[in-house]
Amino acid sequence: MKNFFFICFFFIILSCAKNFDKSNILDVSPPPTAKIEGKHAIFISKENFNQINQIKSENCESWALKLNFEKPIKKSIENLVYKMFKDFEIVDQKLEKEKIEESGFVSQISFSDFIGNSKFKTVRNTGMYQISLDTKIEVSNSSKSITNDISSSMNWEKNIFLNCNLQNGAVKSGQKALENLIERIYETTYESIFQLKR
Repeated sequence: MKNFFFICFFFIILSCAKNFDKSNILDVSPPPTAKIEGKHAIFISKENFNQINQIKSENCESWALKLNFEKPIKKSIENLVYKMFKDFEIVDQKLEKEKIEESGFVSQISFSDFIGNSKFKTVRNTGMYQISLDTKIEVSNSSKSITNDISSSMNWEKNIFLNCNLQNGAVKSGQKALENLIERIYETTYESIFQLKR
């Protein structure tokens, strides 16, 4: 009988521990894309994702908030690149403008400055969370360069007395923010490449 209670207790503890770890940000599939012709150099900065948390309330188990966008955002960009370009090469270093054409590329697309900003506060009985994701895209050839700052934000709210769990809400809103960011990256990159050709 003691063994039975021990096993039950073990699974209860295990399930509680998993509640804070079971959900995290995943890489996203790219939206429907049109393939772009020509050979393109792709540079994805190896800089770390800069996650800024501004937690102003202890409600909703905010102490357990743990988000990791580092791999998902870069993997999502890679997924997009593979679907978006017919011919490309992921380069380790950003090429100088004069080297792009010399290296046989039509253009170079650079992704950098990966930033996430999380804000959480309580207003009356409502926990209010906002996540914003930002990145910089530079599309260039040997004669021209176009730089865009891309941003995506999502909000989440929950009554603090109704099973409010910030980790769950943050993952849901963060995942949606990442999906929107990848869609905007696609649209902006596509437009910038064709602007170079004008």
